[in-house]
Amino acid sequence: MNKRIVKRNGRRRAARHVLTSRVVKMAENDCPGVCCNNCIVGSYMLIDSLVKDIQLLASEVVRLRYMISFHIPKHTGEMLRFDILSDLYCSYYDYPIYQNYMSSFYGGEDPLDSDKFCKHMLKLSKGEKSTDEFPSLTF
Repeated sequence: MNKRIVKRNGRRRAARHVLTSRVVKMAENDCPGVCCNNCIVGSYMLIDSLVKDIQLLASEVVRLRYMISFHIPKHTGEMLRFDILSDLYCSYYDYPIYQNYMSSFYGGEDPLDSDKFCKHMLKLSKGEKSTDEFPSLTF
């Protein structure tokens, strides 16, 4: 198994434990029912996992668009590099559970529009390497 994958999974497990303990404390304060607490914890863990997957896949799309732009006709490649960040994902801000997730763990900021993630995406759009915080699928 690749060392990079093992390292990333270890960090992900540690982050998941911290996130779970925060969600459980918040759920215990907000709702006395065990079933409800499990639903809240499960919902936030699912949302967090999906957000990480969206960030990873959006990063890969930008990386691949950049690489492909050099292997197609010059004019088309320039247009692709110009629109490299367009239509990557949609906003989930309108969903109440997503709003609660953002306010609980990101201070109301959308993790898909955070400064760190936007800087990461800009680097990728210029062909620069990714950071450890947003790992790559390619090796």
